[in-house]
Formats: sequence, C-alpha cells, structure tokens
Amino acid sequence: MKRAITLGIGTLALAAMTLPAAAADLGARPITKAPVAPPPAAFSWSGCYIGANAGWIHGRETFALTPSGNYLNPAGVAAPPNAVGTGLLAGDLAAVQHNIKADDDGFTGGGQVGCNWQAGMLVLGAEADFNGTSLDSTFTRIFAPITSANPAFTIGSETESVTKRLEWFSTVRGRVGFAVDRWLVYGTGGVVFADFKSATNVSFAPAGALPVFDTAVHAGAGSTTRARAVYGGGVEYAFTNNWTAKVEYLHMDLGTLTYVSPLVSPAGVAPGYSWTTRVSERNDVVRVGVNYKFDWAVPLLGRP
Repeated sequence: MKRAITLGIGTLALAAMTLPAAAADLGARPITKAPVAPPPAAFSWSGCYIGANAGWIHGRETFALTPSGNYLNPAGVAAPPNAVGTGLLAGDLAAVQHNIKADDDGFTGGGQVGCNWQAGMLVLGAEADFNGTSLDSTFTRIFAPITSANPAFTIGSETESVTKRLEWFSTVRGRVGFAVDRWLVYGTGGVVFADFKSATNVSFAPAGALPVFDTAVHAGAGSTTRARAVYGGGVEYAFTNNWTAKVEYLHMDLGTLTYVSPLVSPAGVAPGYSWTTRVSERNDVVRVGVNYKFDWAVPLLGRP
C-alpha cells in the first residue's frame, strides 16, 4: 500500500514538470487583425445634373431718340408737322435729339441642366438654362420749351417716355474649370437668347402763335428675340456626393433694338412724320443655384 502511494505521488510530480514544457512547445496562439477598410473614393465632378437658380439682374440702357421720316425733309414755310410734309431746320433737328442713359434692377430665377467631365483637376462642361426676369421699367424725361432756329418760332415743352422690358433669357454655355476635391472654380461663355421689348411716347405741349411740333404726339413699340454673346464665371461646392451649390456671374450685351414711333396726332398733316428710338441694352446677372448630380455611367462622361 505504501509503495502504491509513493508511485502515485511520483507520477503526479512528473506530470507537473512535463506539462509546462509541452505547453511551451505548442507556441503562442496567433493574433489576428480586423481587415483595414479602403479609403473613401475621391469626389468626381463627372456626370450630368439638373438644378434651379435665383438672383439679381441689373440693366444698363441707352435710349437714343431722334425725329425721322418727314421731319428729315427740307424745311418749308410752315413748321412741321404740316399738311405738305416739309421738315425741320437743322438747328431744330439737333435741339430735339436726346440720349437717355438709365439703370434698373430686378429679380431673375429659373432652372438649368448640364454635364461635366473631369480629368485630374481639369473640369470641362456644358450648361443650358432658362430664366424669367422682372425687368420692366419706364424712363421719362421732360425738356423745357426752347426757341426755334428761326427766332419767330417756338418749340414747346417736350416729354419723352420710354419703356423697356426683358421678360426672359436663355443661355447655352461651355464651362472650363479647376477642381480641388469638392470645390470647383470655372469660367463660362456662350450664347444668350433674350426676349427684348421697348415702347416710346414723344409729345409736345402747345407753344404759342408760331409753334414747331405743336401738340404733336408720337407712339410706337418694337420687340425682338436676340442671340448674343454671354460670358462670366463662378464657384461651385459639392456638399454631398450628389448635391452642389454655386454662385455665378454673367454679363450679357443684347445690342441695339431700333424701331419707329409714327405721329398719331394732330390730324390733318401729311403721313410719314415719326420718331426713331434706338435702345442699347447690357445686363449683369449675379445668382445662386443648387444642382442635383446624377451618377449616370455615361461612356463619355464617366468618372476618370
């Protein structure tokens, strides 16, 4: 019995000495790491978009008003307008020609569509928009009576009233810009189409016994849809992968609209007396806009 107990104790001691060594031979348990997530893809401006804009439009106008038609005929004994259709003395013609310069401001708003293609920092694009405006202004000037070039005659007080309206404009433009991640700075240029209207009223007050233009009233209007150059620039920021916001400036020169205002009174004079108006229009637009960019996989407009 004593021998069996001694043998058991020896066996346990030997196992205690052997187990640590065996455990050491197995080696440490390997440590595993979680996979590293790839960095987010860089933002790209490539793709097509649709959006809306609103802002301020400033108009700068020059109105050149001058007698025309029969008023340019050689002068006669009677002051014009008269039954035989004779015209003005050279001094009177110069005295009633006027240039009116004016400014007006209004609201503009509309929508745009476009596409961009990005290669490195370079961004090329095209955009078309349509905007309405509130520009609808009337400019009136009153000129005091003056003595005719023939001192026996008098030209009565003259009132000139010109109305200008720009109801809408639409542009088709290219864009060239440079992107720094989500910021885009660009220049733009192309063609603007604009609906441009104007109306004129020129009238004279009675001027005594020998008046020139005695109670004459001229009224007329003109309108046109112009295609002219437009250029500008802007800054755009992508605040999500699909939504961007921009601030943009455009300059438009709509050229000159020319039309004739016939004599509408008094009665009993020869037909053909008139007044000609030439309206030169330039506009500056400052507007903000938002765009929604579609992640369309268009071959020519895909991500670089």
